[in-house]
Amino acid sequence: MPQQPIISDQGTGVPVVLLHSSMSSKEQWYKLTQQLRPDFRVIAIDLYGYGMSDFPSSPDTFRLTDEVSRVADLIEDLLADQPFHLIGHSYGGATALRYSYNHQERMLSLGLYEPVAFHLLEQDDPGLGMIDRVFTQISAHLQSDQTSAAAADFIDFWSGEGTYAGLASDKQSLLDRLIHKVALDFQALLNEPLTASDYQAITLPTCLLRSQASPLPTRRVAEVLEQHLPRLEAHWVGGVHMAPITHADQVNPHWLNFLKKQVR
Repeated sequence: MPQQPIISDQGTGVPVVLLHSSMSSKEQWYKLTQQLRPDFRVIAIDLYGYGMSDFPSSPDTFRLTDEVSRVADLIEDLLADQPFHLIGHSYGGATALRYSYNHQERMLSLGLYEPVAFHLLEQDDPGLGMIDRVFTQISAHLQSDQTSAAAADFIDFWSGEGTYAGLASDKQSLLDRLIHKVALDFQALLNEPLTASDYQAITLPTCLLRSQASPLPTRRVAEVLEQHLPRLEAHWVGGVHMAPITHADQVNPHWLNFLKKQVR
């Protein structure tokens, strides 16, 4: 059984596994966990380098499959061969997608909020160009030991110019500590070799949520997934890319309705 601090395990019933976004932790799922736990066993996992989890041991060669392998091991330890639902947000959504490609026989359904699977975009896609520029800027700041500038690059891209500057100093310090794993997340996402056509093999019932107000790259990834996942339902929600945290009251009903439809 894995160390408990990296996992929240509540409720009974069919398991629902939750994977959080970059610069977050399992705690982002508190509201959804409270809504699901009367009917489901809800398992939220701290991904590498977030919450109570250790930083990857080989950062220079870190890939998305490393994140997925760790999640797979934790799920196997917790659930053995019990089927489960999987929900992921942003980087957690990209991790959930990649996990599903190899392990969908273990799963009942897949839920995604704007998975940042940037590797699915063509090289000339303007969304990929935007992400390349953000990653280059973050990397340059980290190489110059400008940690706060790198964290500001990331936060302001997803939540709007000036967001980082408007945060309390203790919150800024926390984000500064996490930006090094964020850089590895980008590295993993941009170097993943699977293509959109590969993901056509995922035949699970899938619910994709996205916001029209989110940055172009996530909207483009969502469009690609809509063209390739064969059993997909998609819904627009309010808020922006961080809506599962900032607008949980608008996002969570979609998860609840989707999961209820999957009851066998």
